[in-house]
Amino acid sequence: MSRYRGPRFKKIRRLGALPGLTSKKPRAGSDLRNQLRPGKKSQYRIRLEEKQKLRFHYGLTEEQLLKYVRIAGKAKGSTGQIYQVIAANPEILLQ
Repeated sequence: MSRYRGPRFKKIRRLGALPGLTSKKPRAGSDLRNQLRPGKKSQYRIRLEEKQKLRFHYGLTEEQLLKYVRIAGKAKGSTGQIYQVIAANPEILLQ
């Protein structure tokens, strides 16, 4: 299983708190680059940022994320809750 090995703190500054990635927190005022972005966020950007938060929080690759979402969609019950259980404990799929 692969994991993200790049600059973690840049991801935290960009996406907000990601407890699964690291326990560090950005200092106040260090987010100047994000404050300079003009305009309203598009729906695409909002969805992409939420997807990236999920990926980095749980330490998943794009393929793993898609696989877990498909499995959660096929299962009975709330897709979001089932996905959280699967992402937190991927060993469940092996049973």
